[in-house]
Amino acid sequence: MNRVRKAAAALKFNGKNVDTSLKDYLESVAYEDVASGSSDTLSIKLHNITRQWMKGWYPKKGDTVEGSIKLLNWDKAGKTGKLFCGHFTLDDIHFSGNPMTASFDCVSAPASESFKTRQRNKTWENATIAEIAGEIAGRYSLTLSYAGAAIKIKKLEQSESDSAFLYGLCKDYGLSMKVYKKKIVIYDQTQIEQKSPVCTISMDDFVDNDWDAHDSLYGVYSGARISYKDPDDDKETSIYVGLKAEDAKGGRTLKMNVSADSVAEARLKAAAQVNLSNEGATTISGTIWPNMKICAGVTVNVTDFGKFNGKYFVDKSTMKLSGDSGTSQKIEMHKCQKRITA
Repeated sequence: MNRVRKAAAALKFNGKNVDTSLKDYLESVAYEDVASGSSDTLSIKLHNITRQWMKGWYPKKGDTVEGSIKLLNWDKAGKTGKLFCGHFTLDDIHFSGNPMTASFDCVSAPASESFKTRQRNKTWENATIAEIAGEIAGRYSLTLSYAGAAIKIKKLEQSESDSAFLYGLCKDYGLSMKVYKKKIVIYDQTQIEQKSPVCTISMDDFVDNDWDAHDSLYGVYSGARISYKDPDDDKETSIYVGLKAEDAKGGRTLKMNVSADSVAEARLKAAAQVNLSNEGATTISGTIWPNMKICAGVTVNVTDFGKFNGKYFVDKSTMKLSGDSGTSQKIEMHKCQKRITA
């Protein structure tokens, strides 16, 4: 059986299928999938030779966009794979020349600008992170997916947008967060890194030998010495958390000052900061032959890289379909390290 690999994007604007309308204009589609820290994005680039996109076909910021990527005969003849990218909001419209092109950038964040831009002043008291996230999600008609410990916040002042506040809150307590498919997703990355790899990749899987491996000591710690003041008596307390004794040979200690209501909260914040920093210890990035099993938030097994071999967590995956260069997938990942637990 003849096996001809093909890739195609399927797009909807405001619920209407536009594949036929865009067929003669579509230049490229790129889907950026992140594990944590920001929203997923979908970028659409179109030919604009007659400037029609600047006139009667001009879209509206805030339009809803749905995107999928289909891979035909990819793994084997007759097999079709489909990657649903999610629901997006048209966030930025850009035109350029020459050549004349139109670019539409879409984000998976809510259509309401207040999620990212409106400063909100609020005092949160005796609420768990899940409860805080649930209230914020409901404000924008999003659902909440929460998979983490029940962390209770005694008192916290919010003076920024809901988006920045919630991302920062999760980061402080060692949780990962992203917004996609009409959901706010919050999870414990430690649990994800303990899962079995979805596949194995070797150096041969990188297209045209396009890869970069990096091993760094800077910003890598074996523990943290954290100082905080008790809010009731203003007494300063200093504690240490780590993978080895603070005075152990070869140990590297991160020194921190934070606000905390208890020893347990201080330990949690210290562990979160060290674990996040240590993700930069060993990293690999590059362009691979598109693989739908590999997306942000999964682990893969890496072989054929010598000392770099091991289990890696995928931080970002960018799938791009282009008429000029075909289909590609760029991934960024860090080696799973032993993580500090509070």
